[in-house]
Amino acid sequence: MSTIKSSNEHLTLNADGSSKDIKLQANASEKVIVKSDGKVGIGVTSPAVTLELSGNGGALRLPSGGELQFADSANKIYGHSSNNYLRFDTNSTERMRVTDNGLTFNGDTAAANALDDYEEGTWTPVLTDLSNNATMHSLSTGSYTKIGRVVTVTGNVRTSSLNSVSGNLYISGLPYGCAPGNGFHAAGAIANAENFSITAGNSIAIYMSANTTNLRIDIYDSTVGVTVMQASEWTSDGQIAISVTYFAA
Repeated sequence: MSTIKSSNEHLTLNADGSSKDIKLQANASEKVIVKSDGKVGIGVTSPAVTLELSGNGGALRLPSGGELQFADSANKIYGHSSNNYLRFDTNSTERMRVTDNGLTFNGDTAAANALDDYEEGTWTPVLTDLSNNATMHSLSTGSYTKIGRVVTVTGNVRTSSLNSVSGNLYISGLPYGCAPGNGFHAAGAIANAENFSITAGNSIAIYMSANTTNLRIDIYDSTVGVTVMQASEWTSDGQIAISVTYFAA
């Protein structure tokens, strides 16, 4: 027999019998169910987990400073609404914090150290003298990954015609420009260089100056260092594979 009883100021609702549930209704509609196996559903008639909320706008709201604890208080998710952050702890140590500035780790709360972006995408490299562009081959394409401010681009730079390109050679089309300041000059690697008119044994490199949006192609052909690769040294069907990592502005 199901019972409602009070003992020592405790109120007990008992659904007696095997597989009998406790149900709370409002206006003849079931709102909460406590299953005989201990599962609780709010707006759900057959909860599949220990606590299940209705998928139609269901939400669990904790007060500022409220905690979701896992196994014990050493492992928890802690929310602080007035300071706008959500903290994740394991073994009583903060591992990650979600703030308005992004993600911080291991107790670091400095906004400047927050990870605020991750993205992947494609870009189209274009060989240029910064005034005229070459005609790019259909296989000329690139990819990039941006983690915070760090951008890594890779690509195949291949032309089918130089058109009116002359003088110093650059690669444009980067997804982000380089940050300003002497500490942000960047360098890149080149491989699979083909169909050039250069002296055998000279190597080619990529240079990105701070506060620019282009890559410069350099040749180690000078006794004092490099010179900028010239259009006359790149034939109409020239190509290179590149990889560059730099800091975005």
